[in-house]
Amino acid sequence: MDDNKIVDQVIDGEIIEDGAEGVASSAIGDESEKVATSNVAVDPNAATTLLSLEELIKNHIESIDKARDEIRQVREMFEDSFGNNPTYLEHTERAKKAAKERNSVRQQIAKQPSVAILAQKMKDLRFDLSEQTKTLSDLLQDYHEQTGATQIEARNGQLMEIVSTAKLVRKNTKYNP
Repeated sequence: MDDNKIVDQVIDGEIIEDGAEGVASSAIGDESEKVATSNVAVDPNAATTLLSLEELIKNHIESIDKARDEIRQVREMFEDSFGNNPTYLEHTERAKKAAKERNSVRQQIAKQPSVAILAQKMKDLRFDLSEQTKTLSDLLQDYHEQTGATQIEARNGQLMEIVSTAKLVRKNTKYNP
């Protein structure tokens, strides 16, 4: 069957609710599979559009993987250029020795009670900032979902845009089969 032709063919089937919201079990003949459902109107070209989008995503994943491999190879050649130069290696050893001395002095200063208190305070402030940022992100996501708005005005009158980001990570089958 040609994928580009629209076929008005009816297939007998039965949809049985599985109890999970938005998921139904579709039984056609002997085949049974989970099908995601929603209350959105179905576009006749939605399947083709979705397949095209999925193909574009897969192409980009392959392209990104190839680019990462090429970057890795070029970086290795670049680093090897420095590793093969005796003058560079000599200066690198001197720099390592100086860095060790500097770190030793830094650790001695960090052990002073007043500096240790400041270090702990800085660590606590960074943690608090991180938590506040995560909470703000969650609140903005809720606000966007409830209102559909993509902007919000701050108290100082500045108009701020709500930006969502998505990224793709490899599934860890070790912990989530």
